[in-house]
Amino acid sequence: MAPATPSAPIRAHLMIGAAASGKSTVARILARLISRPDGPPAQIISTRELRIELFGDRGVFGPWSQLEAVMNERIAAALSAGAPVIVNATHARRPWRLATTQVLELPLPVEWIGWWVNTPLELGLQWNQCRSSHQVPDTVIREQWAALANTPFSPSRSEGFAAIVAVELGHVSDLEPHLAAELERLEGRIRRARNSESRYQLHGYSRLLDFERLLFLIQLLSRHPELTANDPLTGHALEALITPLPSGGLAERAAAYLARLHGPCYGDAAAIDADLNWLQEQGFCSQQPAAGSSDPGPQRRVVEPPPWPAGPTTAGRSGVSSGWASVADRATFCRVMTLLRHILHSPLDHNPLLPVHEHLAQQLVERSGDPELWQKRRVHQDITNVLTPYGFRSANDHRRCGYALGASLLSIPRLVEVLALMRANADHLGDPTGQDICQELSERLLWSGVAIDAITPLRSYFNRALASAATPQQASLLNAQQAERLVAAIQKHQRVVLAPVLQGDHRSAVAGLPLQVWPLQLIFHTDAWFLLYETDAVGHASGLLGCRPIEQLVLQTIERGSSRSSAEHGRALQRAQLLQEHCASLDFGDDPAAQLALCNATAEQRQALLVTVKLHATAPAFSVIRRQIKRFPAGALRLSKPAPGDLWWPSSAAHVLRCDPGKSVLGSSHPYPVEIDLPPWSVARDPELRRWLFSFGGGIRIDAPLALQQEHRQWLKAGLAAYPQRRPRKKTVRQQPAIALI
Repeated sequence: MAPATPSAPIRAHLMIGAAASGKSTVARILARLISRPDGPPAQIISTRELRIELFGDRGVFGPWSQLEAVMNERIAAALSAGAPVIVNATHARRPWRLATTQVLELPLPVEWIGWWVNTPLELGLQWNQCRSSHQVPDTVIREQWAALANTPFSPSRSEGFAAIVAVELGHVSDLEPHLAAELERLEGRIRRARNSESRYQLHGYSRLLDFERLLFLIQLLSRHPELTANDPLTGHALEALITPLPSGGLAERAAAYLARLHGPCYGDAAAIDADLNWLQEQGFCSQQPAAGSSDPGPQRRVVEPPPWPAGPTTAGRSGVSSGWASVADRATFCRVMTLLRHILHSPLDHNPLLPVHEHLAQQLVERSGDPELWQKRRVHQDITNVLTPYGFRSANDHRRCGYALGASLLSIPRLVEVLALMRANADHLGDPTGQDICQELSERLLWSGVAIDAITPLRSYFNRALASAATPQQASLLNAQQAERLVAAIQKHQRVVLAPVLQGDHRSAVAGLPLQVWPLQLIFHTDAWFLLYETDAVGHASGLLGCRPIEQLVLQTIERGSSRSSAEHGRALQRAQLLQEHCASLDFGDDPAAQLALCNATAEQRQALLVTVKLHATAPAFSVIRRQIKRFPAGALRLSKPAPGDLWWPSSAAHVLRCDPGKSVLGSSHPYPVEIDLPPWSVARDPELRRWLFSFGGGIRIDAPLALQQEHRQWLKAGLAAYPQRRPRKKTVRQQPAIALI
């Protein structure tokens, strides 16, 4: 049950609101209203005034730890003296509020009242412009206002407040009577809230701070199991959070990460160590039972929370019953955490025929056998109110996906590397089953927000290249470190300088002018890795898109200060995707204006920009073409209709051309016409198109364009010329031996 409430707790007040919202005005009026004639006057402890005192100017933001220490000391001293306290700061983010209401240790129980000055954004921006000095940047005001408006993490009683009072200055004409009326209503509001919470069966994670720390810890470990950098990509991801990487045990390292990511109030190493032990006991870290245990595994049971209290209590933090999370009641916590454990252990569990909450309810009923606990309505509420706000499921997405905790699954970089290796082998072998598996895994990783192609690792490829390098010079060009640097440049949208490489006679040499490009993507295509890039076009909206084999490039430098926006990077990727569809290859030409015109053209305009390749095929060649129609966009390919007597089904391509099965010279050998619309540069030079067309040999006859027909003729002649002409042997008549007549 909830702990007993002291008869007369001391009351303190916390101002909440974006900069320039009117907090100081409200604090001054509130100080007059709560000051008692027979006691010391109310003290306003303002961070703005403390900055003047400590750093000489309220516009100077010195070390927060120094300012916070003085502020907490003033709060404790004022409360000990019996003076009402008003803490005036923005408190725009939840960790900033929890640092006072649930972490700050005080010498006596305190009842915190939150005064949320919820001024409309436009009015706050207008007031900021009217300030005579120390105006706050508009971006700061907008960020603070957005943080307070984020409903799941906006100010609430669950943060340790006895009550939250919202003051909307844009709708209040006379502020002092309004605040006086709110003060009179406080007792009733607090009493009703406590009566509602008195039914809670509290547990070790009833406090909001403890519950959020547990969720943030699960989220951290699900993305970086054991917080170890087993490979360079994972190391780069962890260094992006903290540099240098923290040392110590798992609890100490997790505390450092949580403090950096979510706020110092979540970085209690001792509490995190207890969290880790509880996660292990409740089967979050493994689906296997402990060695030698007859228990089939805790994951088959409903989660059991630790008892209340979770740790040592202090009068200042736990003397008043407030600060309970939405799962403060034991039954709710058990249901939510059991659901989360199932999602972590079965991250790809999804039934496309059912809504996600119905499917999960069915799965959990089968495990626990309790249909009353796993009602569809409750599961839907848990997903909406807990899992979605804390990032375990994407909002407005009927699918959800996660990662198992601990050693159940690999880290995200490792999962992406596994996918890359599977895809490479499936493409090399032409295995349709393997390709389907890769496609499904790729889609499900994308559901979780993992951009596959942009971070595909090349470590395995470069390690194989190093092992097979013919010379030390080749080995210096093909190294895993270069690949990882290139991947990092893609992720950070940085410009790089590449040197082309000429390969031949079993040696490599850097040759050609350096390329200053924006790397966009790493693509595995036809058993080789390619770099998709955009040249730097000064003064133009877009540059030339190109694609070259990685083995023909050497990364010289990464320009550190050259990062561009994600929007520009995304627009270049969209153009490249359109070009790849229209070109049916990775040859995008060498004219940026022609590329841009093709990407921006309508269907009618695009037809005028393309060149039509016309050919006739024999029956065996046409059968192969029909099986390979996915090489080209559906609208760019037109095929022959069946000839009389043909027993095959038309494919998904347009069978609109008239077949000529007659005995004319045209129709006797090549009766099936084919037309393909391609960009002019593909028809003029694309080697991949030629490899495909010319592989049919005499099975096709190219009718147009004439230049491609002549090229085909020369290719056929060159093939025949490779075989030396042999003169037929003359038939010799064996001479019969003469017969002597006797």
